[in-house]
Amino acid sequence: MAARVRPHPFDVTVDDLDRVCVVRVQGEVDAATAPRMGETVERLLGKGRRVVLDLQLVDFMDLHGLAIVIRATRKARSDGGSFAIARPAPCVQRLVELVHAEGEVRVLPDGTDPLHAA
Repeated sequence: MAARVRPHPFDVTVDDLDRVCVVRVQGEVDAATAPRMGETVERLLGKGRRVVLDLQLVDFMDLHGLAIVIRATRKARSDGGSFAIARPAPCVQRLVELVHAEGEVRVLPDGTDPLHAA
């Protein structure tokens, strides 16, 4: 029997740099937790900040989380801002592929910590 891996506790943190705000999300992003992630991203985009959403420690994401990502992408595009995701966990990458959103969602390419890529 395989050992069950305990998910990360849900948390959203912000590293505010001069050039970019990195929003780090960990845990499960679903109907209960996605609004917290969305409020953080919306607040920063509303201030005209360049936002990178680091999803490396996400254990699960459903369509509620993906909707936040797509909405943020569209808002940044229409307002002349900048939004991207970085280091998507395999579950996030798979969700993006399942709904064919690869052309819509900007993913930072190299997988390095966005604090170093900024």
